[in-house]
Amino acid sequence: MSRHLRTFFGALVWFVIIVLIALGAAGLVTGLDRAPGSAGRPELTAAGDAAVVPMLDAAEADLGALADQVEALGRQARGALAALNGADATTGETAIAEGDRLVAEVIRRTMAVRRELAAVPYVGTAQAGLTVSDAIVARHAALVAALDATDGLDTSWARLSIGAVAATRMSGLLAEHDRLVGQAAERGRQARYVEAMKLIDQAEAQLAAARTIRDQLINTVDVSVLDEWIKRNADYDVALRDLYKAISKVKGKVTAATQAAVKAEAAARKRLPPDTRGLVIIMADIGRGGMNGAVIAIEEARAKLTDAIESGTASTAAEPEPSASP
Repeated sequence: MSRHLRTFFGALVWFVIIVLIALGAAGLVTGLDRAPGSAGRPELTAAGDAAVVPMLDAAEADLGALADQVEALGRQARGALAALNGADATTGETAIAEGDRLVAEVIRRTMAVRRELAAVPYVGTAQAGLTVSDAIVARHAALVAALDATDGLDTSWARLSIGAVAATRMSGLLAEHDRLVGQAAERGRQARYVEAMKLIDQAEAQLAAARTIRDQLINTVDVSVLDEWIKRNADYDVALRDLYKAISKVKGKVTAATQAAVKAEAAARKRLPPDTRGLVIIMADIGRGGMNGAVIAIEEARAKLTDAIESGTASTAAEPEPSASP
């Protein structure tokens, strides 16, 4: 072989070697461009992911149980609201009692899941990307954020409970007032005026208690209908007592005072609500003061928890399988 050919083949060999080195370097650079926690090199985080995933699965299951409890709380809230609108005190009280139990359980479970997530290793540290994949870090963060959905549920339920209890008490006081006035009128027809006036005093005490509840609700409830209801009934109580007082003094005689008292009683009676529809409006006003808002807050919390669970499930499904090759 001539010297020129040997020189040519020698140069060709070196050229091939240089190309192979260049290609190998390019592959190394490409590999280095992949972050340790990215999907590009799943084998680097496979061990960390394997340790963390079961813990996140358990936390997600507990979060699902928490979402179920919040959903049950929502059912009790809607039941209390329906009972209020239907003037069903017994059903309302049962719903409130069960809701109180559920709220306490929701708060307890929220704290337990929060502790559970705080105990998950690797995530939440500066070295998380070197140990677990980005998808795992994101899933953990989503579960932690979902727990914030239950913040304030106890306050919302307290508003609902206060509104329901106030409505139930108000309904009872106004109904008892009407019953006592009815008894007073019956005593009056029997000319038992002293007894009638004592019953009117008891009826007025019911209105006084109703005013106390009204004063507690004024900052959160439209009390205009309630105020008018109380005023008209109070005016009639005064007119009926004045009538019995005037009649009891004249011993059956017709005087100018008794005639005026009869006219005043008739005018006050005419202004009384004709039926209980006003009470329905009053109860609805009290309910809107906090119960509707509580129902909405509970439903929003349930939706956030459900979204976090579904997002975590989707993230797990998208997690790449560890590579078998180095």
